[in-house]
Amino acid sequence: MNIVINSMNIKHFLRVLPIFAVLMACSGRISGQLVQDGSGSLQIQAGLEPNMIALVRNLRDASGGQGGSVLDAATLNRTLQAAPGIASSALRNSGQEKIDGSVRISNIGDLLNTGAARFVSYTASSGAVPGKLTIHLDRSNAPLVLKQLGPEAEYYLALLLAPAATGDVISKAEYLEQVELVYSMIKGVDGKALAAEIAASGISVTITLPGTVKSVKGGTYSGREARFNIPLTDILVLEKALDYEITWGTAD
Repeated sequence: MNIVINSMNIKHFLRVLPIFAVLMACSGRISGQLVQDGSGSLQIQAGLEPNMIALVRNLRDASGGQGGSVLDAATLNRTLQAAPGIASSALRNSGQEKIDGSVRISNIGDLLNTGAARFVSYTASSGAVPGKLTIHLDRSNAPLVLKQLGPEAEYYLALLLAPAATGDVISKAEYLEQVELVYSMIKGVDGKALAAEIAASGISVTITLPGTVKSVKGGTYSGREARFNIPLTDILVLEKALDYEITWGTAD
């Protein structure tokens, strides 16, 4: 795969970065509440890490861009509100390159889904039948999921070499080596530190279900809560398919 970083790419990169900062080179925490009918809400906190901030500012300066925050909550809100399964987004900038706020889900079963390529599947509990929420992401459905966020998603992740978008079949170690090599060639950027930052980043997710949780795949649970800690490289590389599942009893 060859990535050419020119002035047009840089300006496009800077324009779409806020949309995907919760996934790339960031620390994130998501707390969700799911209602019996499949609606719900997410509380999101995320921020860019120091080396990603340095990279973005370096690219912005090289393209003659203006200063100010790169992680713009207003841009992120507009994009999320247009995505399947999302009713509204009310995120705000809470600090330098940080966001937090809430996103309202209209139907969790529709979230970023397209046709038969199901990213999220949801079944409400009914009588003795438990409720079930499953999430599946692999190299075959990841590009389709990205398309639900618009063409910028694939562009952004491809520019940052993520196999989830490029389709490259490589390991997490090979991916991090690529990041280090490519971004070490950009003046003022520490590619090694950036790769280490990505390797250390992850997303913490807590979901409160309508009833008492019976089982969880890929995480832990207690009472009505299911918890997951997902390394960022697992999402970006998809060396193995990501499969998460929660089952719970009749709504309390």
